[in-house]
Amino acid sequence: MAEEESVKVAVRMRLFNNREITANATRIVRMVKEEIGSKTIITNPETNEDKTFSFDFSFQSHSETEEGIGPYATQDTVFNDLGKPVLYSALEGRNVCLFAYGQTGAGKSFSMLGKAEPKELQGIIPRSCIEIFRLRDLEKDDPCVNYNISMQVVEIYCEMINDLLDVRKNWPPNGHKPKLTKDGYVVDTVTKPCFNYEDIEAAFRFADQNRSVGSHALNPESSRAHTIYTIGYQRQKRSSPDAKQAETINSKINLVDLAGSERSESAGTSGQMLKEGNAINLSLTALGSTIKALSEGKRPNFRDSKLTLLLQGSMTNGKVIMIAAVSPASICYDESVSTLRFAERIKMVKIKAKKNVTQDPVAEIKKEMEEMRQRMQEEIDQLRAVCKGDPSLAGGAQEKELRSLLDQKKEAERQLKDDFDKKLKEVQETDEDRKKKAQAINSKWAGAFGGASQLKPEDVKEPHLRNLNEDSRLAETLVYTFAPGSNVIGRSNKLKPPKIEFNGMGIVKDHAVVEWNKSDGKVWITPHGNNATSVNGKGISGKTELKHNMRLWLGNNYAFRFVFPGNEKEGESFTTVPDYLFAVAEISEANNQKARNSDGMPVTLGHQLSEALKKVEQANIIANDLNCECAFKPKIIKDRETGDDAVAVSVTVAQGTLVWPWEKFADRLVEMVKLWQQWQYCEDKNQTFALPEPTLSPFYDFEDQLIGEADVWLQSLGNMLEAEADAIIMSPSATSMGRIHTSISPIDKHGKEGPWDDPATEADDPFVDAPSELIGQSISWIVRVQKIVFDAGDMLLSRASGARFERVWVRYKIWSKDPTEHWTRTKPTGSARLDPVINFESKHRMKVTSEFAKHLEKGYIRFQVWGKLVEVGTNPETSLRTKQNELISLLKPVCKAPDPTGLPPGWSVVPIFIDTEGKYHRFPP
Repeated sequence: MAEEESVKVAVRMRLFNNREITANATRIVRMVKEEIGSKTIITNPETNEDKTFSFDFSFQSHSETEEGIGPYATQDTVFNDLGKPVLYSALEGRNVCLFAYGQTGAGKSFSMLGKAEPKELQGIIPRSCIEIFRLRDLEKDDPCVNYNISMQVVEIYCEMINDLLDVRKNWPPNGHKPKLTKDGYVVDTVTKPCFNYEDIEAAFRFADQNRSVGSHALNPESSRAHTIYTIGYQRQKRSSPDAKQAETINSKINLVDLAGSERSESAGTSGQMLKEGNAINLSLTALGSTIKALSEGKRPNFRDSKLTLLLQGSMTNGKVIMIAAVSPASICYDESVSTLRFAERIKMVKIKAKKNVTQDPVAEIKKEMEEMRQRMQEEIDQLRAVCKGDPSLAGGAQEKELRSLLDQKKEAERQLKDDFDKKLKEVQETDEDRKKKAQAINSKWAGAFGGASQLKPEDVKEPHLRNLNEDSRLAETLVYTFAPGSNVIGRSNKLKPPKIEFNGMGIVKDHAVVEWNKSDGKVWITPHGNNATSVNGKGISGKTELKHNMRLWLGNNYAFRFVFPGNEKEGESFTTVPDYLFAVAEISEANNQKARNSDGMPVTLGHQLSEALKKVEQANIIANDLNCECAFKPKIIKDRETGDDAVAVSVTVAQGTLVWPWEKFADRLVEMVKLWQQWQYCEDKNQTFALPEPTLSPFYDFEDQLIGEADVWLQSLGNMLEAEADAIIMSPSATSMGRIHTSISPIDKHGKEGPWDDPATEADDPFVDAPSELIGQSISWIVRVQKIVFDAGDMLLSRASGARFERVWVRYKIWSKDPTEHWTRTKPTGSARLDPVINFESKHRMKVTSEFAKHLEKGYIRFQVWGKLVEVGTNPETSLRTKQNELISLLKPVCKAPDPTGLPPGWSVVPIFIDTEGKYHRFPP
């Protein structure tokens, strides 16, 4: 009989971090332990208003000495109060799910995983595994009892499911697809049999190393993913050693470490992290919607995200516990309140959890298979009967829908049968079968990381590299040792395999050579050619000595600390070991130093530019690897609204050169990375890689582009006078793109335009001496946009000097400070031309306030001109250019080239063209 109970919820408050200490943040969270349950109280730092939340547990891990904020909770406290009940429920045969929620850095991973050393700091997951094997060892001498324990680890990154216990070369390019089972959706990933806690530790270590390799290959922030650790537990007890039947307890323990739930602006996320944040928020929103539906007794849509799909089985049949991690700091108030509200909502969910205990698992599986087959067959027969029995459905949309549903049912039946077959096979496996399976997995792991040592870092005695990563758990998990003599670092090379293999962005074959001269105790690195290699933040091109604690960058993303055991005194000494942020700061400083010295660039802008340089380099590497005719370079543009400088990206694509805002480039970069992953997969498998169609490619841009903006001043309207303007259209990169022809005409009280020259209409003239005279009145006027005239040099002659546009349209706002005003937009024009005709007019009416009067006196209307880039080869001007080039080629044989002798050094002779008015042109007019 299934037992129904509410989701257990705990909240944990951590120490201040360095960012909060630097910001002089104050503590705004306190906790109260009650006879039943607990309270978490958070104070609004601006209003001092308290909000109180009630939970099952409130763990205060902020201070051991501060009074009045709740009893101090250690890792032991958390495990005893939260972890053990979860574990023992699983040992009784119930599926359980424990997940940690909260903003990045709030302490989720510390609660779930903790630290490997000292043992007192281990988290819930390793402690649970240790406890399972401790209980197993109590019965190890009983011949009637047998334990089967296994582990799976997957991550959900940008809605792709990756197997962290499999070699990356085996990963499907678009992630694993969930499959239907009787217990919900699962993924068919590596399941590692574990015979002792050391096997569990090895699985943890491999998963962390896999995430570290991924962050190197793509970018250091790609560890921002949901991670699901699934421990499979089975205990079989026979009445005697020879008995064929056994009481079998089965359960799955899902331990979910969710990615950060913070808003992007508060976390300072940008670039690819922003896109990752969008994917994270998508899945967390889906999780929230699922929880809300469950709490209201409604049927949730688990298909909204991969996360909820994989958690469906746990959230509908099992024991669920959530630990919400919150920051104590005043600067994180909004995020902490959001986390507490989410935790409060999940508390209302009630879930039934049944015990999975059988006396004969083989017979049970066969019985379930037959019941499932009959049930599915009945549903299929019903659908077939509907399709055949109703002639009105023939050939219609309803018949197609029913047949599609029928196909889905058949596919579901196939997946369920496969799942039962797999379960039957697993139940019949012997210990010897599982040991062989584990050995095969260990063999795969041995060479998975391109020469990385399988030893723990502290056990390595040779000079070596340790990876750096923004995630402290992933930092220094990969160790690459050097042998005496030459050690080649580079991409995979079948003819000449490197000692250390890296296949990430910016790494080439024979990228660099590291030489260890054991006799004099020195280690040197020499990059091959101009390959991207930096030591302590500065690029190197020749032989450079490596000393203990030096930071080494290879390619676009590979960051390391060089460690030389026994020679520590030769290197720099630090109070704390240099980490990833230290290495990034060095690179930023080197990139920004010249710019700051030359033009006084602000530090913040310098950091943005440094990030842009790295991301742009990544995009260029991808374009080069994929043979795409595309080039990127960072560009500083001025925000015309705020006057601030901002980083954008100048992009030369197949259609022309344009400027992408940073956010757009960041989104496109994520898609480029996905393509690069697919290309890398094909390279590893010796398969042909095909780029997507241009309309689906991030290297093409078929979206409407902001061609430029033009300002038309409102002084004339402030005097209720008609005004015409030929305003210059300035591109985002501050170059003139042409002019826009507009007019603004006031309307009198009768709804008519001027002029009001004759005596009969003179009294209706709305003219005023100053805008202040209009305060309190409602005025009307007409805005007209006649046409646009583009600069020919920018729009026609050279792809390098600008792109060509079709379907041009304009939008504007009268007063950007009015939150209720929407954009007024014109209809798009037709094909590309230098003088698109708009012929648009719109009537406006507004009551004049004192603020709007000031806007009429000193403000302007900002017109934005948009258009779509013309596809290469589809514009009539393209054929015109082709004809011009053909004409030039015909002229060359009959034109005698001038004698270049006597010209100054560096000068050359070029052709010029004369139009019908006698004017000279560098290009054909």
